Amino acid sequence: MDGFLMERASRGQRAFAGCLAIAILAALILAAPQATALLPAVAPFLPMCGLTVFTTATIVAYLLCGQFQVARLPVFGLLAGAYAFTALTVAMQLLTYPGLFAPGGLFGARPTTSGWIWVFWHAGFPTLVLIAMISRRVFAPQSITQLPSPGKGIGLYIGIPLTVGVLLCLTALTVPLPPALSPVTSPGEFSSGGVGIVLLVLNLVALGAVLGIGRLRTVLDLWVALAVLACVTDTVLSLMSTVRFSLGWYLARFFSMSAPGLLVCVLVWEVTRLYRELTRAHLRLIEYSNRDALTGIYNRRYFNDRFPSDYEQARRAGRPLSLLMVDVDHFKRYNDAYGHPVGDECLEQVALALMRATHRPADLVARYGGEEFVVVLPDTDERGALFVATRVTESVRALAKPGPGPKGCVTVSVGCATHVPQQGIAVDTPDRLIAFADEALYAAKRLGRDRIQVAQGLPSDSGDDAGSATDVPRANLSA
Repeated sequence: MDGFLMERASRGQRAFAGCLAIAILAALILAAPQATALLPAVAPFLPMCGLTVFTTATIVAYLLCGQFQVARLPVFGLLAGAYAFTALTVAMQLLTYPGLFAPGGLFGARPTTSGWIWVFWHAGFPTLVLIAMISRRVFAPQSITQLPSPGKGIGLYIGIPLTVGVLLCLTALTVPLPPALSPVTSPGEFSSGGVGIVLLVLNLVALGAVLGIGRLRTVLDLWVALAVLACVTDTVLSLMSTVRFSLGWYLARFFSMSAPGLLVCVLVWEVTRLYRELTRAHLRLIEYSNRDALTGIYNRRYFNDRFPSDYEQARRAGRPLSLLMVDVDHFKRYNDAYGHPVGDECLEQVALALMRATHRPADLVARYGGEEFVVVLPDTDERGALFVATRVTESVRALAKPGPGPKGCVTVSVGCATHVPQQGIAVDTPDRLIAFADEALYAAKRLGRDRIQVAQGLPSDSGDDAGSATDVPRANLSA
């Protein structure tokens, strides 16, 4: 299961990513000549930027770890390590930056510590992305079963970058290093020195690897390429404007926030999409669990869940509730004569006939078991129930399916019970109404089948437990 990130990018996604790439490059080209121009100082901008990068990088690392645990593709684990490394180094850069939390920075930071941690951040991130892209070519999806388990993999892919990051930060704190970057003397120039060249090369090689290996085929390729492009732009502008609060300095900080920010937006979108798909799948499972596999109508389980609520609603409203128990006549003989596959087809057609006989959204048709069906008719009195029962029998007869009964075709017997549930009577339960309808059904079968039998004398208090079933002639029902 690769998920949304490993899906082939659509034309619209490529177009949107292309527009963002053009906007990033346009900002770099337009700002480069004036990169050293000083702007009004906004002191909280740097801590706000650092906190944003730390938060988004941490979120990306966490979500990519989840992707790795599901897909077990090393590229996800290595990218998670790259963003975990970013979160660590940007946090340490903020803590050691002179004047933010202490005049000289925390942890006994040296004047050059913060600058070197910035260098380690902007060198480490593209290097780790480069390794992640190479892993896509080295580890084919078929070989992931030979890799460490997800738990060990996370420890490997996250633990090693974090360990390296800690060692580099400790080096910058304890070793007296020269300034990482020399000041820019004139607009449009780069900070001189080998460090700046190494940073540029690493970032451009990482961008080339993303474009060359991934070829922008998948959603992951698109957004990692944009993240690395933002990192390249951040590096270039920082090398062109080492002065704080200059135009290039502000834009570089903005693009440093974009590198993790772009990917976190995509990952959050994927989580949202997966949640929607999970909700739809859950609803489908509920629907499937409530449906009879053969006939497609509701099953006994759904009837058992819903009928008590219909009964209680009728009790609260003081309205009648009717129940029809329907049984296919001579169905065992039908199966013996025609075989079980034909018997299954017969049940499917009977279920459709019952559905055609009911029209209201509140009416419920369910398979009760075997060849027996149940029809629940809320807010329906005895006369209305008889009308629906008549339509049921006529609809089944209209199928004109040959059968072993005396009529020569498939017929049904119907037991009908109507009741207004009473308040405060303990024995007045849904099961009792079912029992009366079932008794009426068996009375219909005893009296010759292919008929409707109505349960009479349903008790309305605890002192009357008996009921009776009365035959309703077909001529009366047709009136």
